Amino acid sequence: MTYHSVIRFDRYSRSVGVVRPSSVAVAEGCRHVAASWREARPVVQVVFQLRFLAGAAVAAPQAVLTRPGSLLVGAFAWLCATWFVYLLNGLSDQVEDRRNGSPRPLATGALPVDVARRIVVALAGLALVSAAAVSARLAGLVALMLALGWLYSAGPRPQKGNMFGFVLVVASGGIVTYLAGAAASGGPVGPELVVLSVAMSLWMALGGTTKDLSDVAGDRAAGRRTLPVLLGDRPARRLMAVLVVVAGGVLLTGALVLTPVLLLPAVVLAIGATGVVGCLLTGAGATGRWLQRRPYRLFMVSQYAVHLSVLGLFPG
Repeated sequence: MTYHSVIRFDRYSRSVGVVRPSSVAVAEGCRHVAASWREARPVVQVVFQLRFLAGAAVAAPQAVLTRPGSLLVGAFAWLCATWFVYLLNGLSDQVEDRRNGSPRPLATGALPVDVARRIVVALAGLALVSAAAVSARLAGLVALMLALGWLYSAGPRPQKGNMFGFVLVVASGGIVTYLAGAAASGGPVGPELVVLSVAMSLWMALGGTTKDLSDVAGDRAAGRRTLPVLLGDRPARRLMAVLVVVAGGVLLTGALVLTPVLLLPAVVLAIGATGVVGCLLTGAGATGRWLQRRPYRLFMVSQYAVHLSVLGLFPG
């Protein structure tokens, strides 16, 4: 072997020795971030973005043209905030998720707990810094959202464990999301935004109880006092049906009495509420996670449909 060939081999070895570990670390970091995103439930994250954009569109329909940068940065800040909330929730729900056979990364071990904790801290920082770049008003709302997430999942008495706390924190998180959209758009809080935010936040809080139907074993093991745990399957479904009717009726009533411009979204929600009630009342005694989650899936589809109809009415 010649001197030059030795040198070439040595340089290649050093190159591989330096680059390869860093490449592996970057790839592993990307996998962890992707796993944290799956843990944060992408379907729910998209709904939060739709709420944010709906709040912006209702408060300032021309904001897409007049404040595109603020909307984009604000939406990113809100994404980081809601990602934080749901990843923190995943960290606090490991007992329940494993008992319920959840395929989420934390429950399966695909996302290490210590890594998830570091990502949670990074998301909180990104959310606050990005929001502050838009306005103090948005930064305050982001801080409030982070606090609500902490109260829900990790406070001295996590509010996810009782029905009243669940409804209060979830509804508050919904209202804050619409207000954040308005803050990013620079628009005022008018009657249309008030009706939409209150009605759809109640839909989140009351209709969202349907997710508990498939999680009874884990919730009972963790000491959570959800409706199915307290009442049993059939009575819980009947009460949930009533709550869904109430939540769906708020938007319809508000549209008819105060804000006729929201009549189309209200009708869309009424149709969705009818479907959820039908699933609840006809699915009593269902076995298997897929069947038990049918009312919740329809509840989520209704949210998508309502917000898309709102964005269609206020396209900017």
